[in-house]
Amino acid sequence: MQILVSANSRGWPPSSDSIGSRSSSFAYLRQIAEAIDDLGYAGALLPTGRFCEDPWIVASSQIAATRRAKFLVAVRPGLMSPTTSARMELTFDRLSSGRCLINAVAGYEPDELAGEGIFDDHDGRYALTDEFLTIWRQLIQGNEVTFAGRYLHIERAKLLLDPAHPPRLEVYFGGSSPAAQATAGRHADVYLIWGEPPAQVVQKVAQVRKAASAAGRAMWFGIRLHVIVRETAKKAWQAQ
Repeated sequence: MQILVSANSRGWPPSSDSIGSRSSSFAYLRQIAEAIDDLGYAGALLPTGRFCEDPWIVASSQIAATRRAKFLVAVRPGLMSPTTSARMELTFDRLSSGRCLINAVAGYEPDELAGEGIFDDHDGRYALTDEFLTIWRQLIQGNEVTFAGRYLHIERAKLLLDPAHPPRLEVYFGGSSPAAQATAGRHADVYLIWGEPPAQVVQKVAQVRKAASAAGRAMWFGIRLHVIVRETAKKAWQAQ
């Protein structure tokens, strides 16, 4: 079992509880990175969104502060080309000595997506993600890619790879809808589930395993849990 913590939130969304929140700084992010490294966690998820620092810049700034912790960096298909994204990830993976993981995020709330210039509907975002990861996977395997889909068009894309150190970039993926699970089955190495009732988790695992099997693949599963911390257990339960 691997345990990854979540880092990189700026700590001041208007809707959040102000208790324990703080604005991030380079020194604070370095403190978190060093603690993750020293305490034996596998690494950290660096999320993306309107209340987050840019995950790639934060992750890159902490390579030298860590020795073994992995960086699970959120990537949003639709904000950049799969070629540019793959080049960034391969570069980061080389400079961090193989410590790059990818969290593919199809999207969040419509108003936040609109602020990024993304107006596709729910299933359209997963169709775009499917095309993105199809191209991306071929690129990191060293192939030249020409692809013409509904959302993406790439011609003769190719990346510089180090044949002595082939990348092993794992894709983490979440989403409960049929479109999300189908995309996960075709592309994910690790499928992420929120902390839900056990019976619901069992059902999701079975559904995604079936989707992966149909694509001739197998995958690992992870669960995402949020910890509510207060001065007493009673206050923690009241805050849920």
